[in-house]
Amino acid sequence: MPPAEPHAAPFHIPAEFVRYAVAVEPAEVGWGYANGRLSAEDAVRLAFLRRCDLRERAGDFALFEALVPSSPELDVLCRRLARSQDDAHRVWDHLALNWSCSRADGEADHHLLGAPAAGREEFLVGRAASGQGMNWQNSSALLGTDRPEEVDAAFDREEHLVGVAVIGLALNHPDAHAILPRVARALESTDAELRHQGRVALAHVARLHRTVDGRCLELLRSQPRGNEADDDLWSYVPHRRLPLWLWRHHLAERLVRLLRGRMARLKS
Repeated sequence: MPPAEPHAAPFHIPAEFVRYAVAVEPAEVGWGYANGRLSAEDAVRLAFLRRCDLRERAGDFALFEALVPSSPELDVLCRRLARSQDDAHRVWDHLALNWSCSRADGEADHHLLGAPAAGREEFLVGRAASGQGMNWQNSSALLGTDRPEEVDAAFDREEHLVGVAVIGLALNHPDAHAILPRVARALESTDAELRHQGRVALAHVARLHRTVDGRCLELLRSQPRGNEADDDLWSYVPHRRLPLWLWRHHLAERLVRLLRGRMARLKS
């Protein structure tokens, strides 16, 4: 029988909150479970998400790979990891305050609320800036990106795969308003491949969130017509929210198709 789950903390903090709030380390996952901040399910879930982030340099996160929440070994592993880092509790002090404020507020985007500036700078922005948050040499890992701060830091470092991460952010982040500024940064690049990746990301935002902003539309206007974003914006975003230049493009394209169809019928 697995050991009883520890309950030193007054409440659990969900993995879906933690994943956006910090770039957590193995010892911190271990401390969180051993001290009742994480349920067994969420400890395993967080370890899985961080393995996906890091891929071949996953380190101690790989030790969770064969474990399920009911594994007796989970408690042993988490306690051992927690003892390996003296200050592993600090991130949980930050998260507990942030989560308490978010629960009191009751807003859907609770992972963005109430974060003390110092903790956010250290445990999220600082780790993103140093490259600790993601494996920036692995495209498949970057397609799982769900933290906008990781993408900002990658732009600042001029990571060559930042466009892949922008696409990943568009696929994984629940808030279009957090995605679109990073899409705009790709669209305004002088690099042709990064601009193309920005258009692909914008197409995903249109398809998944059915929205767009003025900045992205302004930047898209100077891109070649008939691209992925043009088509998905027209297909998934209400037409009344789209600019006249996109209406002209699609109506003209439709007219050309109708004329070609009529000509083909006449010839037959």
